[in-house]
Amino acid sequence: MALLSRGVRTCTRPCGARSLPIAARRRVVSLSSTTAAPSAPKTGQHTVEDALRDEALSFFFDSSDLRTTPTTGGVNNVVQYVETSDGQRYILRIYNNGNKSEKVRFEHAILSQLAQQELSFQVPRAYPSKAGRPHELLSNGAEACIFHIIPGTLAKTTSPEEVGRATGELCSAMGKVRIEGMKAPIPPYFELFKVHHAIGGDAEVFYREVATNPDFNSCREAIDFLVSEIRKIEEKLATYLQQDLPMQLIHGDLHYDNVMVVGDTVSGLLDFEFCAYDWRAMELAVALSKYVGEDDPLPLCERFVSGFAQHGQLTDAEIAAIPDLINLRIFSNAVYFTGRAIAGEDSLESLTSRAGSYAKRVRWVNANRDALVAVIREKMAALVAAGVSA
Repeated sequence: MALLSRGVRTCTRPCGARSLPIAARRRVVSLSSTTAAPSAPKTGQHTVEDALRDEALSFFFDSSDLRTTPTTGGVNNVVQYVETSDGQRYILRIYNNGNKSEKVRFEHAILSQLAQQELSFQVPRAYPSKAGRPHELLSNGAEACIFHIIPGTLAKTTSPEEVGRATGELCSAMGKVRIEGMKAPIPPYFELFKVHHAIGGDAEVFYREVATNPDFNSCREAIDFLVSEIRKIEEKLATYLQQDLPMQLIHGDLHYDNVMVVGDTVSGLLDFEFCAYDWRAMELAVALSKYVGEDDPLPLCERFVSGFAQHGQLTDAEIAAIPDLINLRIFSNAVYFTGRAIAGEDSLESLTSRAGSYAKRVRWVNANRDALVAVIREKMAALVAAGVSA
């Protein structure tokens, strides 16, 4: 996912490691490490036990001549490049989400429907297993899948208007998706303390962990500030719920580290693992939550919204809520990473290393609320008046 993300990228740039040929028996060589990885990979770690990796690949490939190389990004899952003997390259993903198969099924159901829409960019496309399924259950309870690689490089802060346009386009496309017979396994952002099963909807689990775990002492000022702001947002959420803000399926993790570009054109949007039925405006808020961490955020936000408004729609109430929703996204990350640490799925360093950055972003949003809302209103109104907005 990617920093500041609940997810992990499904396609990233190679880290420069070179593939190696493998032995005659069916064995895949992982260049990042030949030792067994812990059951919960640390942030950015893409090694996995050879036996589990081989098991995953055996569901999809017959060839005994496969190579794997690590990717450079990721937060939650094990993600590696796979190259076949004929030079075809794919992405292997082994999910590290607490063995929640329902999350994987929901993600792939959404991707299947999006593939039927005419979009200006690609979304992750599953390579079917030998049984014809988009993902397979491994012996340890984790799911695995193979994705086709989407060409390009990560957008980062380049082309914010084009990234915004693609985000607005996806937001409109997601509004047309209907998943029958499946409940969204990811809670909406406004159910803040349900973001991770180890928190379980109990705010006191989070507050107690932050107050008593000595590992937070390395970022005590920042984490205490975030906690104070989280307590404030709890009071505001009840007010927003009374406003009946528009809801729909959203990507939920669509920031510039999950966008691929070729030149100035968006080639693909990644990481649909955290799709949820949520406030529509959260799609814009999540995207802006990355830009507000840059050195000069407002021009980037302005250009992004100019693109978003070409396809996306927002009511005035949604626009007014955006600053709080940006902060809500950041608070959700803090709660989420705390839950992952409690569950043993990740190191607490995933949060403590970012707490200062999170606090900086929230402070900027709080200090620039009026300017941010004014920019969004201006850009949305201008395109509506010109008949450009969807």
